[in-house]
Amino acid sequence: MVYLIGMSLDKACAVLGFFCQLPLSKSPADALLRQLAQHWEDEFDTLCALMAHAAIVYRDETAWKVGDEGCSLWAFASKLHRVFLFGCHKDDATLDKILPPDVFEGLGVSDDVGVYQNRFKQAQKCWAHLLRKAIKLAIMYPHHQKYQGFLDRLLELYRDAKRSAGDGRLGEEGRKQRVAALEGRLCEVLLPYPLEVTPEMPPRERDFTNLVNELGRLVMAEELFTFVLEPEVEATNNSMERQLRNPALERKAGRTNRTAPGAHRRSVIVSVLQSLRVNLEDFSLMVVLREVSHWMKEGVSLFTKQWQAMQTKKPATANTG
Repeated sequence: MVYLIGMSLDKACAVLGFFCQLPLSKSPADALLRQLAQHWEDEFDTLCALMAHAAIVYRDETAWKVGDEGCSLWAFASKLHRVFLFGCHKDDATLDKILPPDVFEGLGVSDDVGVYQNRFKQAQKCWAHLLRKAIKLAIMYPHHQKYQGFLDRLLELYRDAKRSAGDGRLGEEGRKQRVAALEGRLCEVLLPYPLEVTPEMPPRERDFTNLVNELGRLVMAEELFTFVLEPEVEATNNSMERQLRNPALERKAGRTNRTAPGAHRRSVIVSVLQSLRVNLEDFSLMVVLREVSHWMKEGVSLFTKQWQAMQTKKPATANTG
């Protein structure tokens, strides 16, 4: 109720008392959450290890607070796992802990903030973030047809790329040819516009020129049409934005963390529960309790089994090679 539904601890205790006749005050409820996080610490570490070895990782972040200190909430998602870091710093050091450069060899999907630039061997930058910038200019300045025309061509290009990504008839070589054609078309869209931001430019023109520069840099880095080459990769980071929607609402309501240990406790519990959500066919309290009970009886969790299976598969792959 507190970490998934977004209730305050006081309200969660009130709900348990009213509906379940379970008299539970805030202090023992807080102690139970702390004990659960300590019990799941190994599972959290295993999730971090699984994330570092994932083939595709989606990433996003939003603001968070620990006491009066402004921090970040950083979320990572692979096909079967989720890792949330509440109250962290959005810097290279934090990113290195989850996706160490000497370990992570997968593909990263994200927006284009500085910490992600030139970071991974293969990347896909979020088209939704880029299109929103063009949409904003077209809506705010409707009398400037240049912005609407630019948006229309950019949307047409994106839709064609999505159709190519979903074209099951294309083989590897065909996809490379489609990407080359798409990159050429984007360069033609960008070509008429200046690349230099000058002091006399009005703010709207600075924003537009910065967008043109960003698109040009990303097309040169080959980070815009990776989803055409790899159809299992999404073109946007929208799924991660949905993951952060409830925490963002909690932040606005002032239900953040007072201390760093409290933020870490939230990271552990939310990461385990959200990972269970994508692994269990039916995500409900009874099913979660049944799954966790198996962990206690067997002495090994679902995530540990997945990690062991990954480690077993690696030597076999190496020997085959």
